Amino acid sequence: MARTPITASTTLTEAGIDPTAVDGAIEATDGNSFPWREHRLLFVLNGDDAAITPTFLTPGTVGRQALAVPDFAANAIPPAGYKIYGPFGPEFRQADGSVYVNWAGTTPASVTAAVLDA
Repeated sequence: MARTPITASTTLTEAGIDPTAVDGAIEATDGNSFPWREHRLLFVLNGDDAAITPTFLTPGTVGRQALAVPDFAANAIPPAGYKIYGPFGPEFRQADGSVYVNWAGTTPASVTAAVLDA
């Protein structure tokens, strides 16, 4: 899978931001990635007419038997809705230093995302 980096990013300020102005389209087929940082958030705007569910992948294992840490299927975003996810703990950091996200829905289109830094 060739993940597409989410490059749209915004730094939160006292003056506020308009997160709905994001224009970074998600990659529904191969998933997305964004650099992991403490206190980083992911804003997702669903402009589609069906719900979409992000799943955040966890690369880690625990214990002597190397049991996989389950991936995190987050709450679905309703049609014409938005959600902010995070911050993401170090358990979500992949070997390349990124957070990986996959998308599930009925061929989602018009879904955008932006990385928010506090």
